[in-house]
Amino acid sequence: MELEKLIGHTFKNITLLEEAITTGSYSTEHPNSSDYQRLEFLGDRVISLILAEELFMSNSASLDEGKMTFLKAELENNLRLAEYGENIGLRNYIRANEQRENISPKVIADVFEAICGAIYWDTKEFSRIKEVKKFLLKFDILETIKKEMSSGRGFLPIRNQFENKFREIHRCNPEIDFVYASSGEGHQTRWKIEKCSIKDIHSQTGEYVELKGVKSGKWFSSKKDAETDAFAQAYQYMEQKGWDIC
Repeated sequence: MELEKLIGHTFKNITLLEEAITTGSYSTEHPNSSDYQRLEFLGDRVISLILAEELFMSNSASLDEGKMTFLKAELENNLRLAEYGENIGLRNYIRANEQRENISPKVIADVFEAICGAIYWDTKEFSRIKEVKKFLLKFDILETIKKEMSSGRGFLPIRNQFENKFREIHRCNPEIDFVYASSGEGHQTRWKIEKCSIKDIHSQTGEYVELKGVKSGKWFSSKKDAETDAFAQAYQYMEQKGWDIC
């Protein structure tokens, strides 16, 4: 199977790989097939264990539990896993009812995790983790950990960085309002931020000021991901304005 070559693992039980690339919508119309959900559950835990081990073995005194948890979450978020899946053309192999171009990043991320679960379950017990690691090495995940560890950057999510900076300057919490747009239904729903505004702390009437140009340039698989992108833009916008709302 061509996908096996891209993954770098020859399956002893090929039905595991077939299950890993099968969506719920496809399995509903094909009763003899199973969808990826159980393998995704397993793969998610395997990836987490591997990343946790790598962070633990990094032996960096600068990382406490909170920072390690945040970094692990950053390394395994849906957008990143979807990007890894796109890198090997995973979209072209997913069994789904919708057109391939309409398959959401979340589904690609889920299938990526399911493939990790399938590799794990297909491998002899003593070398399971090693085999999944071999697959993950294709995407420099472990190398990324080393780079992130040595970068010295802040580990707070951008939303918290924005809120902390705002409080430091204005002595109050920022009140942000988003206008959303959505496309698709169910697990295929994608999100955009159409408009981002912040409450004017100088206004007596509670007016909101639009942050011009702060909006999504692409669709995201969740509101949270769209908001994260908007907060990153809002931080740059406020920096340019000297954190002055008016």
